[in-house]
Amino acid sequence: MSNIVSYMQEDQRTFAESPFNPADSLVFSTLSYFNFEACTLVDPASDARVLLHDVVSLSDWDALTRASWLEDAKDTRTFLQALMASRRYRNVTLAFYANERSDAVEKQFSATTFFLADGTEGIRERACLAFRGTDGSFAGWKEDFNLCFKSVIPSQCTAAAYVSGVASATGGPLVVTGHSKGGNLAEFASLVADDAAYARIEAVYNHDGPSFLEDPSPRRADGAFDALLHKTVPESSAFGMILERRADYRVVRSSALSVFQHEPFSWIVEGEDFSYQDELNPSARFFDDTLDAWLRSKTPEERERFIDTIYDLFVSTQASTWAEFQTKLLGNTRQMLGRGSRLDPETRSFVLKTLGSLASVLRDETVKRFRPSPPEWLPKRQERYDEEACTNAGEQDRGREGKERA
Repeated sequence: MSNIVSYMQEDQRTFAESPFNPADSLVFSTLSYFNFEACTLVDPASDARVLLHDVVSLSDWDALTRASWLEDAKDTRTFLQALMASRRYRNVTLAFYANERSDAVEKQFSATTFFLADGTEGIRERACLAFRGTDGSFAGWKEDFNLCFKSVIPSQCTAAAYVSGVASATGGPLVVTGHSKGGNLAEFASLVADDAAYARIEAVYNHDGPSFLEDPSPRRADGAFDALLHKTVPESSAFGMILERRADYRVVRSSALSVFQHEPFSWIVEGEDFSYQDELNPSARFFDDTLDAWLRSKTPEERERFIDTIYDLFVSTQASTWAEFQTKLLGNTRQMLGRGSRLDPETRSFVLKTLGSLASVLRDETVKRFRPSPPEWLPKRQERYDEEACTNAGEQDRGREGKERA
């Protein structure tokens, strides 16, 4: 099955011969995960453009992909080789690389602008602004979780400023893209862009990125923005469906299973676009309904307190990234649980109660989804009788089970 790597290997047409397409948007979203500071040619303080081919050829590939999902993906080296050999990406340049992280304000942000000269006479070169998704840092993941109770997070503000700055420094059409949290940033920054920059945006790609607690701009309800936005999620998406209330997303087929479908290399490509299916897999719909019901059952203050408490427990292990946490998984888990047992009684009770409510919602969604509906011909009174009988029978079964265990 084809993915963006095989797409890069097979499609050697230049951007002048074949215009920018959805597969390209995922390629550039993937490129945004590169640590471009690993190459001495890239100076974040400069707006000088550098040939992407030169950056890749002169960089240590391990350093270029460190601390991202690319570090462990089996197709990473093939992806880099395809990039080096690609006629389509040969003349792509990059500039305006930004990479910021702050534990103090719980912020992780990175973006890169790629320039695609298609050779069309009288047309300014297209700029593709690619926002990086979450890295392996606790600060990056914490900022993702903050989306559940904050209308705006620090990276979204920085993304909006980034689009404004790049638009001011360039004059051609703009494409805004990102994967995971990067997709959320791409959509947010486009929604709040000033009118002059917004008028130059040709397309916005949100690849399996979460939505918003509140709409950032009235443009979100505008049909004109709907025409620009391409929201894609894999068939078993979990992350990209968080807070998603609209139905204008497309479901991409994946070669992976479950949460591993979040990796871009698993997305199936047909020609210049993805391979789509009509709807999410049942397991993804179940997870989405359960999480949505649980989030709606909690106030923003309760969500914030729960997330902050769990985050503090992770940070107490002295690890700053998930990779560091996993290197001493057993010891860090014991330390975290030990700290948890010494939480003050009120906080500990709150955490247990919150986790209990999640289990309750999970149970209710399970019953609602998997309990067979009574036949349409069955009288309503009989339906109620059968429901009561099932409930009583269930209570009797649980009583017998309890006696047997005793």
